[in-house]
Amino acid sequence: MRCETCDNGERRPDKRAQVAEKDGRVALVLGVPVEVCDACGEVWLDMEVAKRLDELFRRMLSSDLEVATRHYDAALTTAA
Repeated sequence: MRCETCDNGERRPDKRAQVAEKDGRVALVLGVPVEVCDACGEVWLDMEVAKRLDELFRRMLSSDLEVATRHYDAALTTAA
């Protein structure tokens, strides 16, 4: 699919880390499936991935841990 941002590149599947911060706590999810423009680097998340990522961040940031890290694929199999 053509990049809507720069119109020069193609959107390609990739996996990237995503970070969120709240009240001094940091959550890092590794290996999140995304699409990236090979020309400008713009990144897109699928709606289902974004919803799942929001839920992971909510859970991770509500814990007592100052820094929490998870792998996206592993979190899919361990969380309901």
